[in-house]
Amino acid sequence: MPFPGRFQLAWQVALVCSLAAAVSMTFRVPEAAISLYLVIFLMKRDALNNCVMAVGLVLLASLVVAGIVPLISATADAPALRLTFMFGASFVFLYLSSATMLGEQAAIIGLIIAFILTLVSDVPSGGIADQGLLLAWKMVFVPMAVMFLFSLLAGPAPQRLVREKIVERLRRAAGVLQGGSHAEALQDLLAEGNQALLMQMMLARVLRLAPRSETLWLTGAVATSYQVLLYASRHANAAGTETCPEHAAALYRLADQAETGELAQPADACGTELPVDGPLTETMARLAAPDGGAQPGFSPPEVVRADALTNPEHFRFALKTSAAALLSYLLYTGIHWDGIHTAMITCYVASLGSVGETVHKLLLRIGGCLAGAALGVASLLFVMPYITSIGGLMALVFLGVLAGAWISSGSERINYAGVQVALAFLLTVLNDFGPSFEFSQAGDRIIGILVGNLVVFLIFTRFWPKSALQTAGEKVSRAGVLLGLATERRSRSACIEAVAEVHSVLADADRLIETSVFETARLRPRGLDRNRLRDAIEELRILATALACGAISPDRARTSLAAIQARPGLLPTGSNTPRHDLVTTYRGSA
Repeated sequence: MPFPGRFQLAWQVALVCSLAAAVSMTFRVPEAAISLYLVIFLMKRDALNNCVMAVGLVLLASLVVAGIVPLISATADAPALRLTFMFGASFVFLYLSSATMLGEQAAIIGLIIAFILTLVSDVPSGGIADQGLLLAWKMVFVPMAVMFLFSLLAGPAPQRLVREKIVERLRRAAGVLQGGSHAEALQDLLAEGNQALLMQMMLARVLRLAPRSETLWLTGAVATSYQVLLYASRHANAAGTETCPEHAAALYRLADQAETGELAQPADACGTELPVDGPLTETMARLAAPDGGAQPGFSPPEVVRADALTNPEHFRFALKTSAAALLSYLLYTGIHWDGIHTAMITCYVASLGSVGETVHKLLLRIGGCLAGAALGVASLLFVMPYITSIGGLMALVFLGVLAGAWISSGSERINYAGVQVALAFLLTVLNDFGPSFEFSQAGDRIIGILVGNLVVFLIFTRFWPKSALQTAGEKVSRAGVLLGLATERRSRSACIEAVAEVHSVLADADRLIETSVFETARLRPRGLDRNRLRDAIEELRILATALACGAISPDRARTSLAAIQARPGLLPTGSNTPRHDLVTTYRGSA
């Protein structure tokens, strides 16, 4: 279903890919399909984020390409040593992708290193430095340069996106108060929290992308609009189907005024017919203040996760993914079928922490791969014979990627399928430096994707398999910790920020419970019950919202929290974590 910003992101991704395809065709940059995949995988609506991501990835790739020359010289005549370095580099960067804020960029750098080392056996040793390395660098530079220039010239500024989010929050809250069916969308907005929006505003303020008065209001309105969401959620939980048309009408007016950037005075914005002593009315009135009604603090993200050295899951993830990539490489080189080299590339983007997530992603990727391949084959048969210029090829790339980008911009239930639709389509139609009619090469690449997915599935379900349900239970426990700490926050703003993190963690737990249906019963830890976890998630959401709205005292909230934590079915059997006092147990880690 369409939602604000979805089509805009889809056509922007498609346009950047078509422009990058034209550049790659013109300057004969190889593996254009894989190159364009970086755009599909990394591009977001935030233009500033895209610019930072593009510059950072190009710089990292440049450093890697410059530093890998001695490594290539040392391993050119030693295949075993080259495999060792390939595995070691993959392990290090995949570990960094899991344990640090580098995330996807670190995984891509690991992919680049592995891809370059696979070229050593294909390119004469005297030409690897000036051929393979340069080509690999171009594969990163071309799409990132196009994405950077497009975002810089035509991408939406962060302050615009923040304003749109504030307007969306107010209108969703008004819909709930009016009795509409917006409860699920409201939970999605609560799960987003404020920190990402506050980071955008901090960057906008530092880079002076907007007047100070605008950034001041938007920063405060982020926190105030979130509080409005909490009151709307509290109303839905407590009142059921009871409507509040006066508040809803006032919120719609506030949203319209926020959208145009001209908020009225409190009396005009909220309406004199509302109770002046109501907490929601007071919160709505604060939106008309110059500072947006709040002065929230920004918590910078962790550069290195707190459990980077103690959590074995980071180590296991890097080890399993590196092993899958190396196994795929040995497979296609051992049978002399280099056409399926996409098997190794797939391993870097198809693996996740739990079995349920990996299988869910596997099914989406296989389905998306087959759909994208069918779309590509149809293009080769019915469209490609009529393409006689680069403009026609750009139009074909735009339309094919647009379909995949629309799906990939959706929820996590489906977005991986969209990424694979676009990649499989590009692998089919971009086989040469111009219009292609080669079916065998395209078929090899599609088979490579399927082989890579199969290898990832076998390794992640056979070695250290971790149930998504277990991870969901850990998330619920974590939410309990954060909620317990929220009861100790003295200021309302600090309590609301803690509650926002609670909603975000609970949303992750809910998503993991959904993916647990892809796991076999033997993988699920004993003692954990899916239905009881869902009940606990819903009760923790209601309790956190009531605490943030002042509808329940901190002492009573702590008592209710302890009662929820003490229930059976929320922790695996044999866990060392006591059910009755998770807050005390995890206080240090929180």
